[in-house]
Amino acid sequence: MATLHYAAGGSATDVAAAGFNLVDVQYLSQVNALPDGMQALVYLNAHDGVTQSFIDQVTPFLNNPKVFGFYLTDEPDPTGRWGTYATAADLKAESDWIHSHFSGAKTFITMMNMGSIADPSFANTYNPANTGIDYYGIGAYAITSKTVSNPDYNMIDRMVAAAVASGIPADRIIPEYQAFGGGNWVSENGGSFVVPTADQEKIMMDHWAKLVPSPAFDFTYAWGSQNGDTALANSPELQAFFLQHNTSSTSSTQPATTEPTQPTTSEPVPTSEATPPPSDPTSPTTDPTTPTTTDPSSGDHIIHGGKGNNTYHIDNAHDKVMEAAGAGFDKVMASVSYALSAGSHIEQLSTARTGAKTAIDLTGNEFAQKINGNYGDNKLNGGGGSDILKGYGGHDAFVFNTALGAGNVDRIVDFNVSQDKIYLDHTIFTGLQKGALAAGDFHIGQGAHDANDHMIYNSRTGALSFDSDGVGGNAQTQFASLTPHLHLDEHSFFVI
Repeated sequence: MATLHYAAGGSATDVAAAGFNLVDVQYLSQVNALPDGMQALVYLNAHDGVTQSFIDQVTPFLNNPKVFGFYLTDEPDPTGRWGTYATAADLKAESDWIHSHFSGAKTFITMMNMGSIADPSFANTYNPANTGIDYYGIGAYAITSKTVSNPDYNMIDRMVAAAVASGIPADRIIPEYQAFGGGNWVSENGGSFVVPTADQEKIMMDHWAKLVPSPAFDFTYAWGSQNGDTALANSPELQAFFLQHNTSSTSSTQPATTEPTQPTTSEPVPTSEATPPPSDPTSPTTDPTTPTTTDPSSGDHIIHGGKGNNTYHIDNAHDKVMEAAGAGFDKVMASVSYALSAGSHIEQLSTARTGAKTAIDLTGNEFAQKINGNYGDNKLNGGGGSDILKGYGGHDAFVFNTALGAGNVDRIVDFNVSQDKIYLDHTIFTGLQKGALAAGDFHIGQGAHDANDHMIYNSRTGALSFDSDGVGGNAQTQFASLTPHLHLDEHSFFVI
């Protein structure tokens, strides 16, 4: 039985009431405030290797006795098709750096099922041999609206078998317990998830206990609502159940782990619905002491950055982050819809968790930024400057409503013709009528071929341009760059 118990989200005070002793944190202030007997799992959302930003983010936590380890990222995807793209090499670099700088600290990721519920697969993804990561979360959420009367508890057995086959030893697996239901999550069978009863939770735990009897910790998803769902915070029945479970063992001795074995190499076939990703952590209630990560947690703030690489975690749309030019590589990670302030030199604007499905809209400013959505339905607006926009999953809208020009050409790196849209402001794209773009207004080629061709997609280069008068005397102006050879048509656009 695990001796450490983690609930995604929730303050230390909240989760302690249900016996959880491993706390979801992002800030040093949260770690230092932990009472005796509680440890921290620091969420990083890091998947790009050992960058200076990564070093700056981790360094304040090094050798803190209250830190158990580091949660590198949610459900990374080696293909980049279904989740946050991450190579095994980059994750290994991060894990190795942590191990070399913080003796005894553990590293952790949650795994994305690249197969199906009936035939799960983690092959050719991540394991101890190719990443050096200590622990791997496996989610098997058996209680859904379509199976509630006869839950597929054997899903847990199939998931564990697939993880072991991929090269993850059983003692490196972290069981993820379902403690949510409803909301906007959709299961693979097309139903909604249902909050388990205490009896159902016990059956799922018993399955896990036979397969992974002594995990380093167990992971409950989730304490707070993340996607309009009902979660553990709203279920007194489950809180009482978890309190009994979590307090039945108190030893802090960590189990031994086995050396990794070589995985099988069958090719995974991704499914259209991934298991719901772990939750966004609850916003902290105290200001951080580290200068590299800023936490404006209550009220409206104007935050002035300094030199170095700063990361700002924003949960209030009215907060203003101000950074001067040349002051480092600065990031804003937003858990709410957010627009950058004019004059602020922010290099990256992103949702707090790119694997989440909460609909969050992000707007840049007059400078160039990299802007990242998540798996919800996002609106991404680069503003001025030449921005890099990545929607990830969901039905995303890429908004263009600033003056066109050579210095304002955005690159959309993952436009999905079947589900994404490009929104065109009629005051900028003069002559276009509000609503759906007329079929005659769109043309594929190097330039217009008649007077009605206003939206020009060069399939060879990916350039997307606007021509105010078609074959008239005005030159076309490129405003975006897409992947070449997309099956783009007028249905990809909407005039606002």
